[in-house]
Amino acid sequence: MSKSSINEQIRVIQQQLGSVERLPVPTLEVIGEEQVEAHWQSLLIYFIRPSNPHGFGTDVLSAFLEAVKSHSNTELIPESHNSDKIDIQSEVPTGNGVVDLLITHGTDWFICIELKVRSSETGNQTVRYANAAHLGNITVKKYEPRREYLYLAPDNSSEPTSDVFVPISWRQVVSELENILRQGQGQYPAKSTAQLADYIDTIKRELNMTDTNEIPEETKLYIENHDLVDRLKNNFDDTRKSLYRQLKQSFFDKSDVDPDHWQVNNRPKRYINFYKESWQGLDTGSSFEYEPHIRLKRENPHIRLRLDIEHGNKEIIRTEFKNQLGEEGLKMLESNNWEITESTYGYLGKSIPLDLESPDESIRIAASELHNLRDLVEPHIETVSKKHQTE
Repeated sequence: MSKSSINEQIRVIQQQLGSVERLPVPTLEVIGEEQVEAHWQSLLIYFIRPSNPHGFGTDVLSAFLEAVKSHSNTELIPESHNSDKIDIQSEVPTGNGVVDLLITHGTDWFICIELKVRSSETGNQTVRYANAAHLGNITVKKYEPRREYLYLAPDNSSEPTSDVFVPISWRQVVSELENILRQGQGQYPAKSTAQLADYIDTIKRELNMTDTNEIPEETKLYIENHDLVDRLKNNFDDTRKSLYRQLKQSFFDKSDVDPDHWQVNNRPKRYINFYKESWQGLDTGSSFEYEPHIRLKRENPHIRLRLDIEHGNKEIIRTEFKNQLGEEGLKMLESNNWEITESTYGYLGKSIPLDLESPDESIRIAASELHNLRDLVEPHIETVSKKHQTE
């Protein structure tokens, strides 16, 4: 098929899509982050944590616990709870991996949750978590049998490898959250209500949780044009993989970078990261790594450079690292347009425009910026990592 034929077919599809009546798009979908598990996790934690300034108090937490309680295979039934005793933690170290979410009610009970959106279970992670003697700072055996392990995932997800983890569907959680909106009209701040509705909408749209038996018009269009759409998508994925390979090569082209001293994790549909073994598995359960992301958005294609300080009690490591940088180091970062993002994973970030007509030069610039960052931060990474090495 010629380029002109493809363009004409795309024009027709766009015209057909334009005639389809659409509802407003959730925020995460607007920015292309609707499948990022960390965002779903952060939003869930925000709403269920009573101390956050959303105005829901303990109502969303109660709704979430109701979803847990109503599942036929759960045994822990927290009939009531004192919000002062509730503690909600994320990225909790187990000694053999990091679990997504831990809810404790003093020494009365705990709920350990592994959360999934699109990805499947990594290895036998639920088995490792179920066998862990400690979850963060709590000793598991002290809670027996007042404990629950949940695998929160879409309806069609594969079962967790551990029989201890109970599969619970996002559908059950959404049902309870929607009750909050239905029953609390005018009771909560309008902005918070809108935010919760937006979160619910993200879940429902991403997991196709619609209440209609009709096939959406967009799906019908895809069926009619799947050959072209699939070809374009495959070309898009291949291009992104190629760009990540180029970025990896450009990183190691620097004369003083010995590949034998570095580990590389390349997930070409999402990111690539570079790190030294000594930066991983610190005694806080945290780790350092450089993680560039290639964003091929039509309006703003760019390479997002990041230094991640993630997992476990990362705030300890982040504070020590920031103190190591000092005022002078922070000013140097700022003068070079690096920003402290303090996100779930990323700590420092910087965006490099990606020229789609000449990507090689953009990748070279990105690798150069990454090495300039290394010159500034790596001595401090080494200092903090050395201090927190595990035996």
